Amino acid sequence: MKIKEVEKILFNPLFTSKLLMFALCGAKDKKLKLELIYYILPLLYDEHIKNKLAKSNSRSSFKTFFDSDVRKKMIGIEELLKNYNYKSKEALITLSNLYSIELNSYVLLKEKIQIQYSQEPNSLLKEYYKAAFNLGNILSKEDYTKIFYSF
Repeated sequence: MKIKEVEKILFNPLFTSKLLMFALCGAKDKKLKLELIYYILPLLYDEHIKNKLAKSNSRSSFKTFFDSDVRKKMIGIEELLKNYNYKSKEALITLSNLYSIELNSYVLLKEKIQIQYSQEPNSLLKEYYKAAFNLGNILSKEDYTKIFYSF
């Protein structure tokens, strides 16, 4: 398989928008600061961070998540944000076409969605969805300015 074909599968807008949707479902009041949306894909596509998030739970906080291993991974976050910027925008546009969302300084999922990551039969997808859900939960517990200063 060619690299472009693999990239199309990995960064399929329907899949990436579903990751954003799960992050919003995990967030308090189903909303996240718009700038934080751009951190979701780079964090979830890092294998170490995704695995750590998938093992997290509803009591996890930014402090428990953001340990020394994650700090090392975040050294190049600015470059990652640039690389994922287009894919994040594409995912956000796709999400807005699939679900009712409100875009202001926050991204708010206005629909009541009954979907849960635990219902996913594919274990690999389930891991990504759970990691996205937990990431949304963790990001929504903190003041977004503290998060930016931590990175």
